[in-house]
Amino acid sequence: MNTTNAQLAYQHLRSRLIAGDFAPGSRIRYGPIGRELGISATPVREAIGLLANEGFVKLVPQLGAVVRSIGADELVELYEVREAIETYAAGKAAERASETQQQAIHRTLKRMQDITAKVHRRKSAIAKADEAQEFEKADLAFHMLVINSGGNQMMVRMSENSNALTRVFATPRHGYDDNIMKSTCDDHQAIFDAIAAGDGAAATNAMRTHIRAGLEVTLQAIQTQQTERWEIS
Repeated sequence: MNTTNAQLAYQHLRSRLIAGDFAPGSRIRYGPIGRELGISATPVREAIGLLANEGFVKLVPQLGAVVRSIGADELVELYEVREAIETYAAGKAAERASETQQQAIHRTLKRMQDITAKVHRRKSAIAKADEAQEFEKADLAFHMLVINSGGNQMMVRMSENSNALTRVFATPRHGYDDNIMKSTCDDHQAIFDAIAAGDGAAATNAMRTHIRAGLEVTLQAIQTQQTERWEIS
């Protein structure tokens, strides 16, 4: 089995899942993915196995790989894991982040603020698909930079998976409108300010507030979607 091709397929599929290219419940076909990458279906199958172990997809008899759908209870658990890890990491980042790391965190925050301002100037309530994708990319980068700045590589590895799962299963529930984008930027500003000031307690509290707000927005979106389906039926 070609490990290099399997890793290529794994990174490719994981990136596409995070980008929202595969909706929960959709099938991922080995052959087309292999042809897309110029490899056989065998390493794609191996990559799918890794993604199944990480919770992104499930293997269904007669269907193959299907992107998982998760409910409110599992989303709460996912956010609880993030809160436990990222609040601690933010506090450590305030103690340990170098000037270079702080600058990198600030650049991602500035990118998110620029996208939010662009949407606001257009007087559009909802970000375009490419804007939302770029905002989400910067959001993920912000969180991973904060965690990296904490200096604990075990936390980095654990957070990569929990953050990626959030992007696949939570973000599509609420999308990105002007209010959510501004609120996210405000939360990130508070986190960055605390890290830049070297205030571990403030960074911890700001990250906790941010993650809990994200969970609340997602749960509200789920409730709204359930109500709309009930009204339609």
